Amino acid sequence: MLLKALGLNGRPKPVSPGPVPNALWKIFEAGIDTENPCRIEGFHVPGNIVRSYRDQGPFISNEVPHKSLCFKKHLFFDLSVIEKKEQVTFGQLEIKFKHNTYHGHEFQLRLYRPLHMSLKVMRDHHTNRKILFAQSFRLLHKSLNFNLTKVAQDWTTSENNMGLVMEIFAGDEETVNKLSQLCEQIHSFVHISLVTVSLDATSCKASRSKRSAESSLPTPSNICSKRRLYIDFKDVGWQNWVIAPRGYMANYCHGECPYPLTEMLKGTNHAVLQTLVHSIEPDITPLPCCAPTKLSPVVSMLYYDNNDNVVLRHYEDMAVDDCGCK
Repeated sequence: MLLKALGLNGRPKPVSPGPVPNALWKIFEAGIDTENPCRIEGFHVPGNIVRSYRDQGPFISNEVPHKSLCFKKHLFFDLSVIEKKEQVTFGQLEIKFKHNTYHGHEFQLRLYRPLHMSLKVMRDHHTNRKILFAQSFRLLHKSLNFNLTKVAQDWTTSENNMGLVMEIFAGDEETVNKLSQLCEQIHSFVHISLVTVSLDATSCKASRSKRSAESSLPTPSNICSKRRLYIDFKDVGWQNWVIAPRGYMANYCHGECPYPLTEMLKGTNHAVLQTLVHSIEPDITPLPCCAPTKLSPVVSMLYYDNNDNVVLRHYEDMAVDDCGCK
């Protein structure tokens, strides 16, 4: 049940997981704004789920090679894990290169969106594709990032997801004699990934009021109260797919709800009447139960999903903040 609540169809078993993008680490380490938990400040957009997808597309061989073309590649990212209740608010393509050196030569990158899916489109039928970006760059330490929000929104419908075509050129005809050497630098890129931010409005709740001073008052050990419980993901066998945190303070409620219920025990009207009846007929009517009355706003988890994608997600109601009688 808990795995399903986390948006998983089973316990993930990462086979060849990719690296965690720096952007996701920064968002995780920055923590959550409990007043506005359904906003990803790292990208300045609404959302509570961040996913990173690795490129699954193949290289494309050209029937008629261009003189300065280093390579052509089909980019494909499987966005089928995004649920219908989610709204994609941001999408960014990142192209990262292994070499951090500056070679002084300028390359050209072009990104196209196929209008029809076929092998011919992927090769040379330029009329069946739409150019999205054309950018010059040099081999510097910075990644190349492209905003694909509108494209990612379309890709949530699988029949619209035909991926992209990427072409990288080494320059004009004057550099043809150095083409092999220049293209070798380009082929050494580490990986291409897509990051999406989506909003699951059903998981967004209004910010809760701050804990009252009364809830922190000391209570007798046998009276209903919050007890400390730290869940270590290694203890429950989740360490292979949960990246961070290693665990969290979940807490639990335990103790008696004696008659008469004091205000400190935060009993419901039903619980107050139940304790009254229990005082008269203790063998027939049990005492109320000690249960959570307030749950911590959000817990963030960074993990691999069932498709080896890296996911950063904010979850509600995973830690007990206060207890009372019900």
